Amino acid sequence: MKQIAFFIMLVSYATVVSSSPDITFHGNLIAPPTCIVSENKTIEIAFNEVIISDISGDNYKREVPYSVECDSENTDTGIQMKLTWTGVETDFNDSAVETDVVGLGVELQQNGQRFQQGKAINISKTNLPKLHAVLVKKSGAVLSEGAFEAYATLQVDYQ
Repeated sequence: MKQIAFFIMLVSYATVVSSSPDITFHGNLIAPPTCIVSENKTIEIAFNEVIISDISGDNYKREVPYSVECDSENTDTGIQMKLTWTGVETDFNDSAVETDVVGLGVELQQNGQRFQQGKAINISKTNLPKLHAVLVKKSGAVLSEGAFEAYATLQVDYQ
């Protein structure tokens, strides 16, 4: 009798173990948004007249007025947006681009901190970080009078 009860329990256990429920997977495919920085227009930052001996710290700091516009409602569905920038890096500051004056660069800062080129930061289109351009000078550089220019590119990507 004990053998029959054990056999019935074993058969019942085998039946429970061998049951396999179906799994259903589903979701929605969405197209990633197309995002444009500052309407694809050049952002002009004017430093105007700069006294060479005053190029230090934040003496020549200008806000970078930029915007990010995305063409899709899908930007609010958990898509993570990232902002990066690139340009010709100076040999003395990895957060600055070269100008056409040797020893002078333009550093980009985000929320008061150095914004290293090529390093992405997370952004939200409804709460963009403040960007500033700051003139920086190579230690020991002797700058000549004259006009200067520098170029950089802002880029928004998403995951």
